Amino acid sequence: MSTEIVKQKPPVVINGVVQFTALMGGRLNQTFEVSADVLVEHFGAASRRDEDLLEAFRRGKTEILAAAAQSANTPVNDVITLGTGDFAGENDDTTTSS
Repeated sequence: MSTEIVKQKPPVVINGVVQFTALMGGRLNQTFEVSADVLVEHFGAASRRDEDLLEAFRRGKTEILAAAAQSANTPVNDVITLGTGDFAGENDDTTTSS
């Protein structure tokens, strides 16, 4: 299923999260939020300022849209929130060796 950002509604920062609307499979619009924690910790936002959060969102757009596609079947009334658990990879420092 293809997932892309709706061109008429660009991503915006609202209360410290980036909100965007994705077109899922060419038919369904779904609104998502990406937390500032994700954008700082996983996508390297320089700060929690709106401009830095949006820049990190742009850099991570492909991975964010992939996570959105995975979460699209989550039953919700309105907005799906993408948090740190939706992203894993080389920037994830939650494991340590003894």
